[in-house]
Amino acid sequence: MAKLQDGFKTLISISGVTAFFEEIEVTPPGLDSTGAIDQTTMRNSRYRTKLGKALITLDTVSVKVAYDPKVIGQMHNILGSNRYVTITFPDGSTLGFYSIVSKFTPDALKEGERPEATLELEPSNMSTANPPVEAAPVFATGTTATTTTTTMAP
Repeated sequence: MAKLQDGFKTLISISGVTAFFEEIEVTPPGLDSTGAIDQTTMRNSRYRTKLGKALITLDTVSVKVAYDPKVIGQMHNILGSNRYVTITFPDGSTLGFYSIVSKFTPDALKEGERPEATLELEPSNMSTANPPVEAAPVFATGTTATTTTTTMAP
């Protein structure tokens, strides 16, 4: 397995969005199983027992961007909408998932400095089909795609 020298060039594309921004920092979504389910009963003799939860949460994606002021009008139109997001990593691998365009927070504008902002994407894992369906994130390396398996808890 090759190790990357640094975290760049990591890019984000959002379906239906013409990019008026360029990535400075990209924080991909973390994966969280939200802990364990306690299985301890009065029949345990020494140790507490636990099982892992079946459902996984994709954490919020944060993107620090340099932006063209034209992006502000675009953000008014897409905030709160569910879009397909693709993160492309330096080695060409991709992570695709559905996400709500949640927040666009401009930094203070200063003379002599470019406009910068933070874009937040909240993974929805719901397609844009009508009606929407649960859609697992897809990680692809080259021509191999791996999807997470979704199992409904009993």
